[in-house]
Amino acid sequence: MSRVFVLGNATVDQVHCVERLPAPGETVLASGIARCAGGKGLNQAVAAARTGARVTLAAPVGRDADADLLAQSLAGEAELEALWLAGDAPTDLSSIWVAEGGENVIVSSAGCARSITPEQARRLCDTLVPGDFLLLQGNLSAQATHAAAEAGRARGASCVLNTAPIAWDMHALLRLCDIVIANAGEAAILTAGAADVGKALRARGAGTGIVTLGPRGALISTEAGQATIAAPQVETVDTAGAGDVFAGTLVGLLSTGHPLGLATQTAVAAASLSVTRRNTMPSFPTRSEIASLLERGRRPMPGSAHA
Repeated sequence: MSRVFVLGNATVDQVHCVERLPAPGETVLASGIARCAGGKGLNQAVAAARTGARVTLAAPVGRDADADLLAQSLAGEAELEALWLAGDAPTDLSSIWVAEGGENVIVSSAGCARSITPEQARRLCDTLVPGDFLLLQGNLSAQATHAAAEAGRARGASCVLNTAPIAWDMHALLRLCDIVIANAGEAAILTAGAADVGKALRARGAGTGIVTLGPRGALISTEAGQATIAAPQVETVDTAGAGDVFAGTLVGLLSTGHPLGLATQTAVAAASLSVTRRNTMPSFPTRSEIASLLERGRRPMPGSAHA
């Protein structure tokens, strides 16, 4: 079986539930607060492992109690191996405000994530082999992310980039990626507002462009054509982490041999399920739920269309 190697960040999320998001300069009171494991790298690794894929997460953490919390949070995740890269910077934190209806804003620290050097990133990719998947995001530095992508491709792995967050210019990175996953806003930034963002991502070097569309599902653009995958209608409670569920589920299923269309359809369904629950990692579908969604996805969902 091929392996998913996730090189990314891990954070402790502090989630505040509020009636509405505050205006600039305004203070609002939270109706609830929770602390849980998070960070795009960790989230995507957990989601991938719950598909049954063999997953390795390499993530920088501090030498502190928050790092212990992260390690404890993954203790029960089957198929997931964590390589904690302990450094001098404190473990990164995310502050998440979630309003009624699920809208959220997130601010994350990145001092720990940015401590990974290009040379470290290259060395971490030394164990990749043809058939493996390297999953990257935007939390590490541009230099470290480029180094990892180049090393992964040199070793025959498929490189997948989730473009969130866009904190530096990603255009040169696209040509190193077999699959690029972007939400509609990120895709618009990367394609200068092109009308057909899927094709535009591929024109800029991505092998396959996937654009997530929130409650409208996702768009897949490949050399063979385009397909839209509709999302099931759900009652949204909290959208934080949904993009990570999508990316991790998609790559996990691809690594276990499932075709792109079915993997994307299941990833859309998994992300849709996650937004019906609160917080980040605690909202993620379980392994049995992913298996059920995968089986359901073998039957075409109403609203799916091909172009």
